[in-house]
Amino acid sequence: MATLLKSDGSELEWTDITLSGMQKAVGGYIELVYLPQGKMLVVNEDGLSLKLPYNPKASQISQRNLVGDILLMNQKDVK
Repeated sequence: MATLLKSDGSELEWTDITLSGMQKAVGGYIELVYLPQGKMLVVNEDGLSLKLPYNPKASQISQRNLVGDILLMNQKDVK
């Protein structure tokens, strides 16, 4: 299971962690941002060019500027 960190600050549980499910969550092609302790963020690869809104929670977690809705999950959970 993953947590969808929405750019509006809300969070949702996300259970579809297949490739198509992750693409649906972030709204397009995915890019992975690896974090310590076996965690990762799944972001929209084209988020900046699409001018998606800034995501403060995900940016704080990753310590870099990220945009759009983003999945936070364990690396081992990828199917």
